[in-house]
Amino acid sequence: MNYEAGAAALIGLCLSSVLLLATLSWMVNHAHTRLTIAWLLGLATLVMLQSLEFLYHATDMFLRWPFFLKLVDPLVVLLPLTLYGYQRALQGDNIFHPRRQMLLHLSPAFIVALMDVPYWNLPAAERIDWMLKVRIDESLWQPLAPYGNDYLAIIAGLSLLYWWRQRTLGYQGRKARLGSWINKLQTVQLIIALSLLGRILLSTGFGWNLSVAFALAPTSAYLLYLMLSHVQLPQSHPPRQPLATSPKPGSTDPGNTDPASADPDSSNATPADASAAAANNAQQELFAELQQALANGTFRDNELSLGKLAGICGMTSHQASAAINQCSGSNFYDWLNQHRIDAAQQALRDSDTPVSRICFDVGFNSKSTFNTAFRRFSGCTPTEYRRNHHA
Repeated sequence: MNYEAGAAALIGLCLSSVLLLATLSWMVNHAHTRLTIAWLLGLATLVMLQSLEFLYHATDMFLRWPFFLKLVDPLVVLLPLTLYGYQRALQGDNIFHPRRQMLLHLSPAFIVALMDVPYWNLPAAERIDWMLKVRIDESLWQPLAPYGNDYLAIIAGLSLLYWWRQRTLGYQGRKARLGSWINKLQTVQLIIALSLLGRILLSTGFGWNLSVAFALAPTSAYLLYLMLSHVQLPQSHPPRQPLATSPKPGSTDPGNTDPASADPDSSNATPADASAAAANNAQQELFAELQQALANGTFRDNELSLGKLAGICGMTSHQASAAINQCSGSNFYDWLNQHRIDAAQQALRDSDTPVSRICFDVGFNSKSTFNTAFRRFSGCTPTEYRRNHHA
């Protein structure tokens, strides 16, 4: 049994378990959109699986349960993908859209799985024998399945690829806090790549086949620190101080500017009223930012969702939904479609662009949906509207 590697793997397992629980807690409290939660859960789960595999090897459990040997390899190579997917989801992007992108991003897992199939089909005793051989010297590994430096090189290469991809795309939003957070996540991606490349160099240059568990534990600790230090706790908005009012005619104290004494009706005001007013002001501010995002043309995005719009504005889906419902008097899609129909009406009045083209230009995905929404908001079809209002 390798006690040092086992201890490092156990620490990594504890840290990744806390990370997974924190992610589940944020999901329950609506701290993220579904897409970001999915990627974050995937990231935490893969880190935990890798820690379990290290513990499985370090404690010689594979001698008793050889079935699990190299079973999680195809999943663990997706670790760089989950980190990249989370970064893009924070910016409202779904890297699996269009669907053909999904096959491209998942192809490393399929390739590793295919390479592992011959090893999985070996008798249990033979699989154990290969594992005992590579403890002596990794160069003794003969099966097709990637192992040691070859396997680490795949993960390191994917980490560098996704790090470069995010660096090329950059952050296009206006929230400095979110941009800083994404940059730190990129640092994690780079740390993973460099630590694995360092292990490969030590192995090939000096014959030091160090367990990657020693790199996983500090990386997990840094990632967990970043996650917990960026939790956005609910903040109470202090009630705004009432403005001073001029004394009413006939007031016995002209110098008194206290609103309570100037207006007898104000004596009915309570702390709850002040708190409600502050909450309403906060909702108005959030709604104004959402309105501005649509005014900038965001509504033309055919894949725009509540979560994506909230991410662009640096708020949660729950905050955006509450602000829209309270300030617009309608739900998200009705509010969004109103902006789209307004833009369509202007295009119908001011241009000769075909209706089918206008439909997609203003953000609708199908002409039938566009016609239904247009008739609902305008009381007529787009063709009738153009005939009656075209200049």
